[in-house]
Amino acid sequence: MTKNLETQKQLFKLDSAKDFLPWLLVLLTVVVMVVQLRLQGRIWWCNLGDYSLLSSDAWGSHNSQHLFDPYSLTHILHGVLYFWLISLVFCKMPLVWQFFLATFVESAWEVLENTNAVVEHYRTATLALNYFGDSVFNSFGDVLSSAVGFWIAYKLRFWRSLALFVLTEIVLLFWIRDSLLVNIILLIYPIEAIKTWQGS
Repeated sequence: MTKNLETQKQLFKLDSAKDFLPWLLVLLTVVVMVVQLRLQGRIWWCNLGDYSLLSSDAWGSHNSQHLFDPYSLTHILHGVLYFWLISLVFCKMPLVWQFFLATFVESAWEVLENTNAVVEHYRTATLALNYFGDSVFNSFGDVLSSAVGFWIAYKLRFWRSLALFVLTEIVLLFWIRDSLLVNIILLIYPIEAIKTWQGS
């Protein structure tokens, strides 16, 4: 019984053919996301011709166009949240299948986030006036960041990952005057005072 429980908590157990199934589904999920983003008209990389992996300007034209940017930290927090919620609701599900579910949810969010309706809502509800949707590689980077967040939360467990979550939110508030929680608030119920503070 104990050995079976330990097996369920292993993320990289590849002892038999069936152990590869969740990983193949993770790969398929990401491929479907990429195809769907291209069908939505999203570009592969930055349309300004800058092919660096990282953009540090959260409010400029390069944001959401490179593999990683300041908002990659919010996607790490996505992964932390996914781990908390999925391990709570699906506590008996093997860890690797929990990881697949987290990847599926994040990939689905990337597709939804990059629909014209949501992009336009971002532009009106927040100060992201230069935002015209993610590049495909940025969405891939977001999914990768979420996967890292899931793994970090698994390793740190709840209280230490909660401390990391709070610390990351504070860093983002001071660095780019935005964070995952602020982003959620503005998307659900735009508060003019927050937008004024971000623009000051």
